[in-house]
Amino acid sequence: MENAVFAVLKPYFVPHFLSVFLLVYSSLIYAAPVSSMQLDDFHPNCDVRQLGLTQSQQNSLRKIRSEYRQAADKAYRKTVRSDRTRRQTIIKILSGNMFDQNAARDYVENRYLPNMDFAVDELAIQYRFYQLLNDRQRQQWLATCLR
Repeated sequence: MENAVFAVLKPYFVPHFLSVFLLVYSSLIYAAPVSSMQLDDFHPNCDVRQLGLTQSQQNSLRKIRSEYRQAADKAYRKTVRSDRTRRQTIIKILSGNMFDQNAARDYVENRYLPNMDFAVDELAIQYRFYQLLNDRQRQQWLATCLR
């Protein structure tokens, strides 16, 4: 009797369950703060005024910050592009007859690659800033801005 009831309800239950699962899963993904794209090795918005930057260093820092914003915008656009197909890809993986490990790996790689690219860009930007500093400023920056 139970199997007969399930057989009747299955066409309604499975898509509904899948929809609820995807809704919960996607809300977890989208609830992640934008800062999750950033490296957490550095204190955010570290106050560099304490370093006593020269005018030349300040000008270089402005340029670096501008390039950082461009890198962040680029990563955001990549994420938006991948978001467009994310739902269909998850449904395809979940609804297959067997779990496709390769498709799942491709999905995860495509999902997180923009974040990894941005983290590398951010580290390159931090490197460029660090190279602007003299030895005293570097010591102070490492002590206060690096976690």
